[in-house]
Amino acid sequence: MSADTHGPLYSLTPVVSASERTAPVIVVGLPRSGSTFLAHVLSQIDNWYIFDDLFLLRQAKSVGASGDLNDEQLKNLVGFLGWQLRARIRWASFSRPQCKWEEVDEFEEALLTTFRDKPVTWDGLLEEWLTRLARHHGCKHWGYKAPQDFMNADELLTCFPGLQFVFLVRDPRNVMASKKFVAGEDGKPAEYHPLVYAYYWRMSVKAAQSIRKRIGERILIVKFEELIADPNAEAKRLAKFLGATFRGDVQRTEGNTSFKGTKREGLTKLEEWICEKIAGDPMRHLGYEMRNSWPRPWDVFDLAWTSLRFLVAQLRRLITNGAARQSILMFIRSLFRRK
Repeated sequence: MSADTHGPLYSLTPVVSASERTAPVIVVGLPRSGSTFLAHVLSQIDNWYIFDDLFLLRQAKSVGASGDLNDEQLKNLVGFLGWQLRARIRWASFSRPQCKWEEVDEFEEALLTTFRDKPVTWDGLLEEWLTRLARHHGCKHWGYKAPQDFMNADELLTCFPGLQFVFLVRDPRNVMASKKFVAGEDGKPAEYHPLVYAYYWRMSVKAAQSIRKRIGERILIVKFEELIADPNAEAKRLAKFLGATFRGDVQRTEGNTSFKGTKREGLTKLEEWICEKIAGDPMRHLGYEMRNSWPRPWDVFDLAWTSLRFLVAQLRRLITNGAARQSILMFIRSLFRRK
């Protein structure tokens, strides 16, 4: 097997060199904000390959990868990346990778051979993996979606010089309703709590503002509502931000809604009140209308059930899931981090 006959996926030497590095773009925000559709739009911009959902940093932290990877860590992370690729091949509804299932095995083996007994960090592995995928798809530039990585901005900016962020924001009341009611695929209603998600949304906006102070115009804020209303206009704005070109019209996906096939559910008045009390200032700054809801006495019963379910789910995640444990710890650390 050689790079000459099999292409960049199967090279047995690094395809990334110090003189040919390209600055990536990372899509951040909150889960249930429409970031999958945003990644879909970005993937239609000329010369950019965008991978939908990739949490390698969280996985790296869960295996203690803080410097050069040892053999076990390398095998773990390459296996994790291989599974992400297989998942997109099998289940992606758009931007499905142009790879066959069995080719992923060869891709993994090529990476292991490339870096076996050679120094590589988690971010170096990620850059090599996505650069190979980008070139395989005929693109020079690459990026990925990892909503929670706004909490890791400082580390990522150190890893990837010139890194750009696209920050997606959506009305927090709709984000919370989606998280609370939508199950299946990546929906996990048991992990929802109005206090946590209202603060999570507020934290994300504050983080975007902090990132902008640090890197200026290398972060672009996109409102979900505007993206859905006129995806072509937003695609052109995204392309300009990336110094690229967008041609034609955005290919729409089927039903850009979390409630596809089900009745759309809303928050209780108490949850709306909690949301506006915690996130009101950034909501107003971004142009979201205040509903000034007033709690109803019976809403307390819904909150009590939601709280119990949330506590049980989070305890289970802390005990049984190393990657999820990293997400929880990142959130807790962000609560005490000075902005």
